[in-house]
Amino acid sequence: MIKCKNAGCPNGKDICCHECEELKTCSSACGEEDPAKCDDAIFEGSNELEVFQSKAAATIKAIADIVTAKKDLEEKEKVMKEQLQKAMEQHGIKAFDNEVIKVTYMAESVRNSVDSAKLKKKYPDIAAECNKASAVKAFVKIEVK
Repeated sequence: MIKCKNAGCPNGKDICCHECEELKTCSSACGEEDPAKCDDAIFEGSNELEVFQSKAAATIKAIADIVTAKKDLEEKEKVMKEQLQKAMEQHGIKAFDNEVIKVTYMAESVRNSVDSAKLKKKYPDIAAECNKASAVKAFVKIEVK
């Protein structure tokens, strides 16, 4: 729930204008579009998660929209790369470069790597000896449903 410190409500309510059912018809409604930016907003909830979600609602929505658009663009890019690869294979083109883009065809190959799960299982002492720890800075992982 979002309450309001401003005592100027003509209807005597102490809730945020954005939570009031009379918002669209009230002549005294505040002009702030985002309650999180309003100095008079008081975010109340039964826990920190509710307060956070209320304050960050616009940011959360914007991130979800960006992630969805990014996934759509990545899918389009994948399809276009497949089409370009087919065309390069059909015409025997290995690389080209113009004022817009540089493209290099990478032929199918085999990459060798160490199976770390198998190494840990068969040779745990060697795996531990060769283990390398790296610092990872804090980040936010987002999955759009």
